[in-house]
Amino acid sequence: MAVAFQAMKCYTLSKERTLLYLNFSFILLGAGLLADGLASLVVLMSRFHRGGFLFLSNVGYTIYFFAEMFAYGILIFAYLRQTRSWSMQLAVAAFPIMPIMLAEHNPFSELILIFLLGYIAAQTGINYSISKTVNALLVFGSFTFLAVSHVFFLLSTVASILFPFAHISQLFGFLLLLAMLFRVNQTR
Repeated sequence: MAVAFQAMKCYTLSKERTLLYLNFSFILLGAGLLADGLASLVVLMSRFHRGGFLFLSNVGYTIYFFAEMFAYGILIFAYLRQTRSWSMQLAVAAFPIMPIMLAEHNPFSELILIFLLGYIAAQTGINYSISKTVNALLVFGSFTFLAVSHVFFLLSTVASILFPFAHISQLFGFLLLLAMLFRVNQTR
């Protein structure tokens, strides 16, 4: 939510539409994380005594997954709009229909998120290679860490030791983006 707040502050100062998309994206992402966290908290507080509460964990993850998918989809739309490159539009729109319920960190959902984040990381890498600014590097690093976190989530299904590294990588990704927004807000 801090990223969304800082993006809105930047948007109100600069009126740059990409920052508004970043704000909407991270509001969705924060809401999804909150839903998943609250569902997990209820499951932990119930001490797994009731099977119905375990179902709640899957509901929380499903909300988080769709929020994450739409949030990264908004960012891809922003890049497509910015670069006027609609070649990826069909590939992004051609996602297969999702099942209504997803198990936590299943490989299929992680592959979708890796694809979305990989595209965003590639676009931010191109932006950095052109501009060579610190802010562009922070954005590129942020989405690279987020993509790597989902690779770790995917691999944690076979090697559970990678699960904490996935969360650490995700945290670094969010912190790098927050650092970039703080830098932008300080210069204005």
